[in-house]
Amino acid sequence: MKKDSPLISVILPVYNGEDHLIECVESVLNQTFEDFEFIIVDDASTDKTVPMLKEFATKDNRIIIVTHQVNQKQTAAANTAIKLAKGKYLARMDADDVALPNRFEKQVTFLEENPNIGLLGSWVDIIDDNGNILKIWRTNDSDGYLGWNLLFGTSFAHSSVMMKNSIVKKVGFYQSPEAEDYDLWSRISRVTNVANFPEVLQQKRVWAGQLALKVPSETRDCVLQIMQNNINYLLEDSSLDLEIIRNIRKVSDRDPKILVSQQISEVRDILLKLFTTYISKFNLTKIERKMVSRDIFQKLLTTAQWQFSIRYYKGLMETSYLALRFPKLYIYSIVRNKK
Repeated sequence: MKKDSPLISVILPVYNGEDHLIECVESVLNQTFEDFEFIIVDDASTDKTVPMLKEFATKDNRIIIVTHQVNQKQTAAANTAIKLAKGKYLARMDADDVALPNRFEKQVTFLEENPNIGLLGSWVDIIDDNGNILKIWRTNDSDGYLGWNLLFGTSFAHSSVMMKNSIVKKVGFYQSPEAEDYDLWSRISRVTNVANFPEVLQQKRVWAGQLALKVPSETRDCVLQIMQNNINYLLEDSSLDLEIIRNIRKVSDRDPKILVSQQISEVRDILLKLFTTYISKFNLTKIERKMVSRDIFQKLLTTAQWQFSIRYYKGLMETSYLALRFPKLYIYSIVRNKK
């Protein structure tokens, strides 16, 4: 029987999702945890999505179907579902992904036992068109490190996430037209703790060739703008322009290489400022501090190596600084490279 106040609202925006929609919907309906409503927003599909959804709705009254007459894209479709959601928690789904049977049960139990957590993702299987597992994405699970990692990119598999309804509405729903998940996670992390459940609870599908595709320029630009917001928010400084952020991103990706010595030095200084600000501002555990230190060391080592190829003595000075500031990590990097 459908409840007026379910514990979970499952939100699924879909546009022309007929290929894998049956598997996706059935994975939700077959959850071991049954106290949910299932809000599916059809974003003006032109394939067989609508009749497939209507057939499901006749068999399970937990399903609520909303139809957009005009395609409004994923951000708007997800927000339509959230505005209707009555549950304490929102469970995100994508139409070509699959929730493992105990996903909701394990996430609800974790969130109920840890009320300080407002956003919970999980590890995911990356699967192909036929459901074959390509690899496991083991997302980081520590709040202190996730907050650091969000300065440079997303830290959650989108369709694995369960989050508190009240917090999503408090921070203003999805907002960004691209990279909307990264933007939302960033804003949520400023008002609550976040985590990933260290088990595979979701399967994320990639179709043939998708992994090799270049990210569209619109998405790349949105990611840089979100990074800019995150970094400026931490430093309480609005002076960092997108070109600097783009160079910080290059260091995180280690490609393409920055070729101007002054730009490398500028990025290095900002990275150091981010590190010192972050570890002083947040009460990190010993393990979290080590994880953040290891990450900043790798980023600074990359800038030093780039300097070597442009200005040898500048690179030597920066490497010497790293050896003094992070002696154990420096020695470990030398030993590892000799193997």
